[in-house]
Amino acid sequence: MLYVYNYKHLYALFANKMKTFFCPDTKTEWPRCFALVDLVSAFASIEKMDFPELQGRPVVVTNGDHVPNSCIITSCYVCRENFGIKTGMRLKEALELCPDIVIRPSRPYRYAEVSGLIMDALRNDVTCDVEINSIDEAYLDLKPVLNYYGSVQVIADKIRKVVLESSGGLRCSIGISEGKYTAKLVASQNKGKTTIIPPNMIESYISKVPVGEICGIGKRTERYLNEAGVFVCRDLKKLPMAFLADRFGDYGRRLYLICTKGHDPYPIITEVAPPKSMGHGKVLPPKTTDHNLVFGILRRLTERLSERLRRNNFKCDSFTVGFKTGQEWIGAKYPRSPGTHNTSIIWGIVKDHFENFWNGCPLYQVHINAVHLISEDAPKQMSFFDEDLPEKANPLDKIKDEINDKLGRQSIQSATELFTKDANMVPVLAFNFQNTGTKNSL
Repeated sequence: MLYVYNYKHLYALFANKMKTFFCPDTKTEWPRCFALVDLVSAFASIEKMDFPELQGRPVVVTNGDHVPNSCIITSCYVCRENFGIKTGMRLKEALELCPDIVIRPSRPYRYAEVSGLIMDALRNDVTCDVEINSIDEAYLDLKPVLNYYGSVQVIADKIRKVVLESSGGLRCSIGISEGKYTAKLVASQNKGKTTIIPPNMIESYISKVPVGEICGIGKRTERYLNEAGVFVCRDLKKLPMAFLADRFGDYGRRLYLICTKGHDPYPIITEVAPPKSMGHGKVLPPKTTDHNLVFGILRRLTERLSERLRRNNFKCDSFTVGFKTGQEWIGAKYPRSPGTHNTSIIWGIVKDHFENFWNGCPLYQVHINAVHLISEDAPKQMSFFDEDLPEKANPLDKIKDEINDKLGRQSIQSATELFTKDANMVPVLAFNFQNTGTKNSL
């Protein structure tokens, strides 16, 4: 069945019958047209937007409240350009570079709220073909609506206006080209501005770009290519496609086409695939040996994981629990039949693991993971054995979920969680976070 969302998409249905899309103002044919929208220093910009007195000042957002070991999640461009303060830098080091920086503890729920407003507005007011790449990035397939708007520049101006108005004042970088990764590349070249590279120019444009700047080519892959004499994208033309394909498979072929042809064949993915696992972890203060603190953190992580499973209608029949010492990860896998999202059962697994494996040695990190998810809507094979019968819902979990939904997360807590009152338990936004669905890890 064919669904028409609004008048723009009705127009797009007609326009799709055409072999190519013609851009009247540039006289350029666009067989494919993608945009990458990237918010400029999203978290720091939201802090400045919500607190106007911070405008013009060097602002950093940290994962802790004025703790020297806190890590900088993001910094505004004043910090980056004037003082060299970068994401991932320790707060102590940043203060040495700029003693006057304004430290803002992370407010992930606020950032998620603004991101959700922007993504919804892009879908409703620009095009429904939107792939959310992260909390501050999205790919847009502009091909279905290109003829409606009349030109790529008009669409870019529309995107910028939509982001500004829906967020309350945020700026963005916009890159437009013939593919997703090529659009991401051109967006990164002029932060805060719009960069449009049409299909007939992208191969020449990308040929001079260092291979390390291509999305998907990390430090190790860049070093591997450099050793083969590949430093800029055009150097890869000297080698066969099999050079990357043998090492990375189809992804290597994709990177080869991007570097040598400026062509990214991958489509927009608008539907999020069901998750295979869910997990929550916490980086501890270095050499943590406080038993109560560790158990309080573990209980909080267990509460988050079990609530998230219930919120997304999943159970799990296999969990992993682990902690990191100075030398190694010590973890184990725990099967559970039948699958569960019961907080008390998961907490029993976690507590037993640490009582059995932790000898009080200094810890650096802990993690809990539900590694095999089972949809509650999926058909189930009944068992002849009583212990495998589906468990009944825990009424206490239901009550806690209802209270926290009404009054806010962590409004009601277990007593064990009170041990975390001096710990930084602000949820960390995952790289692929989305404000709705299973990618919402808050």
